[in-house]
Amino acid sequence: MSLSFKPEVPLVLHWDGKLLPSLADGRSLKERVAILVSGEDTEELLGVPVSAYGTGLAVAETVLKLVRESSLEGNIIRMAFDTTAANTGMVQGACIRIESALEKPLVWLACRHHILEVVLKDVFEACMGPSSVPNIALFKRLQNRWPIIDQSRPQPLTPTALSSDEEATPLRLGH
Repeated sequence: MSLSFKPEVPLVLHWDGKLLPSLADGRSLKERVAILVSGEDTEELLGVPVSAYGTGLAVAETVLKLVRESSLEGNIIRMAFDTTAANTGMVQGACIRIESALEKPLVWLACRHHILEVVLKDVFEACMGPSSVPNIALFKRLQNRWPIIDQSRPQPLTPTALSSDEEATPLRLGH
């Protein structure tokens, strides 16, 4: 693989997996892992290979294969990833396995979006109690009203704005 940057550039290794329809039949799902590196003034997609589904070992092997094929082992100094257990597990996670294979500690850059989802979930559960349903009524009402919300001047959301009487109570994030 021909890379578009200097070989001595320190790099961040990024990856994220997604179940996608198979290219062969379009029906079965395959785990694909997008793997890229970024550094000073550069970003390079290494590939989006199929990976065995769901384990830290499978993810690490898939990521490391492309890193090695690109001869980038010495350049990787950080890694960016989502916060699934397959990535962050302290024994079997992909991050631990990648550090071990590269024989050096790396800076872990967990995705802020995923971190904030975990924080928001904990805040919601502290206020509203645990929920095991995927569609929480409070969020469904917000989703249904999102197109009519004035977003030009955001304001804090008040509890009365999300009352159960959807027709009578306007939902406003602005004036």
